[in-house]
Amino acid sequence: MICFDRDNNRFNVRIAGVAINNNKLLLHRLEKDDFWALPGGRNEFHEFSEKTLIREMQEEINEDIKVERLLWVVEDFFEFDNKNYHEISFYYLMNFINEGSDIFDEEEFFRMEGDTKIIFRWFELDDLINIELYPTFIKEKVVNLSNNIEHIMHIDGQ
Repeated sequence: MICFDRDNNRFNVRIAGVAINNNKLLLHRLEKDDFWALPGGRNEFHEFSEKTLIREMQEEINEDIKVERLLWVVEDFFEFDNKNYHEISFYYLMNFINEGSDIFDEEEFFRMEGDTKIIFRWFELDDLINIELYPTFIKEKVVNLSNNIEHIMHIDGQ
């Protein structure tokens, strides 16, 4: 995965997917965390970002997806787990290929990645304002998706 540490700093390349179904957004979090994020993961060397998202959805929830289009290219700066992050992210609009999948039937479901429990939940778009979601710009951008690719420079907490 493309992730480098130097002293107390981490550079990270992350790919995430925006899945909206019946006016609900799919989010996930690790069981130990108290905040939500869009599902996805880190880019591997020599892997196109779309392929990263396809791989991550297979690994995390055993679902095939169709990548619709790139929404946002994000330069994000934040602090997490006692590290200062400089993260480059690609956010894609995605759809699940299996429209009859049971992931649409449950508001919340769980998956394991190794020893880590991941909680997935569908949130009403109107309720996003009330949850802890990172990066914070998602709350605003996801309810009014642009038809154009957006470049976002973001610092959480500012």
